[in-house]
Amino acid sequence: MLLGGAFQDRYSWARHEARLAPFASTVTVDLPGAGDADPLPPGYGLEFLADAAHHMVTELGLPPLNVMGGSYGGAVAYRLAQRHPASVRRLMLCGTALRVPEATRARARASIDMFLAGDRDGFVRSTVALFLCADPAVTVHKRAAVTRLLERQLRTLTPDQAAKYLWNTERVLACVDRDAGAAPSGPVLVVTGEHDTLTTAEMCRATASGCPDARFTTVRHADHLLPLQRADEFADLMVRYFTDRPLDDLPYCTGVESS
Repeated sequence: MLLGGAFQDRYSWARHEARLAPFASTVTVDLPGAGDADPLPPGYGLEFLADAAHHMVTELGLPPLNVMGGSYGGAVAYRLAQRHPASVRRLMLCGTALRVPEATRARARASIDMFLAGDRDGFVRSTVALFLCADPAVTVHKRAAVTRLLERQLRTLTPDQAAKYLWNTERVLACVDRDAGAAPSGPVLVVTGEHDTLTTAEMCRATASGCPDARFTTVRHADHLLPLQRADEFADLMVRYFTDRPLDDLPYCTGVESS
């Protein structure tokens, strides 16, 4: 099961699904507040979304799943594994931090304020700067293409999409620094791009370090939007992890650390 981030819906994983298809069936879902689902007011926390995912799994009669959660979806997947461990065989988290610095929170709030004030240009610029690494001294695959894609998506948000993004951001800001409780006890892999400036390698390493059976790695030449920038490599990493293959010495990773 793939749970995506702020600007993703259940159709966003087509390229990854094609790579996963020879090995497993893939479940994607629009949880409340995403895609075609109804908006979800920010008073409903990430735990509510984790329970909604579990309800779907139960209603469909699915066996324990390999679950990948990216960014916002990673926060939901983490809580799914916490609250319903029997439903999760292995957990993979991409760009998932349990603690976010106040400076990052302030930037996110500022971007929301720009949108609410009608400053769409400022909203687009600040949101792109929040999600993407702008350092010209480092190499990020498909930087220009992914930047254009994100800018276009932000400029063409429908009122429904904008409301969902704003509420989902408020939900994360309200929940992310709350005590997340006991870490998932099952196998966990935490990954992000080596140049992620939103949920940095240090933040994601901290997520892994709190789990008793976790590994951590970064993918070269990528930032927070790693699944887009290095889609083939990200799909390969999912296949390897979920099928119990070795993760050592992968050319696109910087090395694997164990907690």
